[in-house]
Amino acid sequence: MAEVNLLYIGSILSAALGLLALYLVRKNETLDWNESIAAHILCLMFISKGVQNASAAYYFTASGNEWQFFFQLSTMMEYFFGGAMVMMCLVYPIPFLRTKKHLKIAALVLLGHLSLKIALNLAGMSPHVLQLPGTLYVAGCLVWGTVYVRFRTLPQEQRTESTRKIALLCGLFLTLIMGHAWMWWPGLFMQADYFFFIDAGGGAFTPMSWDFSLLNGYAFCISVGLVMLVVELYMAINGDRSNLVYIVSTYYILGAIGYTVLSSKDSAGFFSDAAGLAELWNTLTSSMHFTIIRPIIALYVLMKYDLFDINPTTRPIAKTMAIILIVVATSAILELVQTIIPINQMVSAALLGIIIALGVGWEERSFNSLVTDPFDIRKGVDERWYPDLDIKTNHISRIDGYAFVYLLLSLLISYIVWQTGTPMETLIERTEASS
Repeated sequence: MAEVNLLYIGSILSAALGLLALYLVRKNETLDWNESIAAHILCLMFISKGVQNASAAYYFTASGNEWQFFFQLSTMMEYFFGGAMVMMCLVYPIPFLRTKKHLKIAALVLLGHLSLKIALNLAGMSPHVLQLPGTLYVAGCLVWGTVYVRFRTLPQEQRTESTRKIALLCGLFLTLIMGHAWMWWPGLFMQADYFFFIDAGGGAFTPMSWDFSLLNGYAFCISVGLVMLVVELYMAINGDRSNLVYIVSTYYILGAIGYTVLSSKDSAGFFSDAAGLAELWNTLTSSMHFTIIRPIIALYVLMKYDLFDINPTTRPIAKTMAIILIVVATSAILELVQTIIPINQMVSAALLGIIIALGVGWEERSFNSLVTDPFDIRKGVDERWYPDLDIKTNHISRIDGYAFVYLLLSLLISYIVWQTGTPMETLIERTEASS
């Protein structure tokens, strides 16, 4: 029940962050082309994640055939999130796509991959290895990981504040996308069942080839995270400490603690029916990362890396967005505390008031520090890293329209799947035949 509540909370956080941030990004006409594309995509990613979290929560609690609608909609949003993540990593903070032609080719390739996933899904052949599960994680790790290592390990005389912030930004994006996988690192090296027998379908729903491809992606994520941890520890020992060392080490320490909890179980997975301490641990770690930590990281990036134009007109909206994040997040934390320690409702209400008061006070100070001293990742960096492309702002804003069309298409497809039930019936028949 706590996990479902977290999904609802994550839906509110992600959707509110995405919608308000998108409004502010559209008002900012000072962004360079790659920053503008990345800002639009990041906002749309969290709008889609808000829809996905709500759909997943309704799917878990559905009592009739409507579960097919929510399951399909959640799947469609996950497809969008993964493709958008790859596109963003190719343009920000260092653009790998350096011409308009490169942008068009990348967009067409990702659109083709997305179309293939949807086609396999509607044919009742999803999950299928041709959907390349885990590959998007590998792509993000390769791009952001390469940029991170390149700028974090520069010779001392070439390091500037901008190069450090570029490395920090890549590290934050890697944490946002794959931080949950880092907490499974002991399972990889200790050959624990909870890692090697992950079954995202909760049974014989996914073929072995699909599970193997997904695990390869997770293993690659864990390896990249370990490289980051070693680099950050080395740099800290040599006097160039970054806040990233605390973030990455926290995930890996939680993974070490979680090994003692999860290794005592016979099975694991996103939708496992585990009970007791293991289920509670997954809620406090992986679910917390998906629903609360991700929006917090995204808000930090949007504000601290100057993707908003904070002025007297937009400042109240930006502050409102931060307050919503703080209030909802603190409420979620209290909900988790109630899951662990039963608390009287009157005591709970009093604690919530105190936590919100403290949270809003913290929000005021944090908001001011974020908007008064934003990072400039181009200052002092060789201009060859940033090709100058003449892309009009209204052309970049069309990304929002395309995403809205995709959302409408997803709703239509989900409705058809719900009413006909054909893809789901075909999938169930194939699953039963192969088991």
